[in-house]
Amino acid sequence: MVRLLIASLLSLLPLTVLAAEDTMLYVEYRLTGKQVVPDSFDAQTKKVWRVGMNYLRFEDAPNPETKVHGLIIVAEPDIWIVDRNTNQAQHTVDPGPHYSIHFPLLASEPSPRLKELEFGHELEYFQQNKADSLPAEEIDGVKCKRLRLAIDGRVVTLYVRTDETPFQVSVKSAQYEYAIRFLRYEANRKVDRSLFQLPPDVQLQN
Repeated sequence: MVRLLIASLLSLLPLTVLAAEDTMLYVEYRLTGKQVVPDSFDAQTKKVWRVGMNYLRFEDAPNPETKVHGLIIVAEPDIWIVDRNTNQAQHTVDPGPHYSIHFPLLASEPSPRLKELEFGHELEYFQQNKADSLPAEEIDGVKCKRLRLAIDGRVVTLYVRTDETPFQVSVKSAQYEYAIRFLRYEANRKVDRSLFQLPPDVQLQN
């Protein structure tokens, strides 16, 4: 999972302009679906903080199998990969020359087009790809409007609350079906630059 995210972060795919750097995106999300075991590592809550094109923090859940509690911090061009269980970190530098974080919502999907769906740009992505508008639906007591796309053998649906806040993205193929549920989605938080610095109790590995 961590290796996949690092590769995604260093990708330089064409992107639309991200949020202004005077606000910060904060998201808590988890994976759901019939094939997702409720108490498994995959079903645990993950957290994302993002500012513009150059700052990102991703906190994974503790993994009971690998014994790793992953944390990735990016303040371009610096990238730190941290294990919070051991408070050890590795540091790398984005070689550039262009610095642009690419953090896909559907990182495990093989389709390059689906990897263009970014945290913080869900609604834009569906609108730009001319998604079909479907009747509103209530999910777990939340009324949502729906936008649907068919891309590379996947049917992808965005559920949006009445205040335009993303609530869920579902993916369906012939082999599987799952959804990413946003537990918290705050697009206009005040920026906290300390989140994008290496924690003082973490030691760098040689």
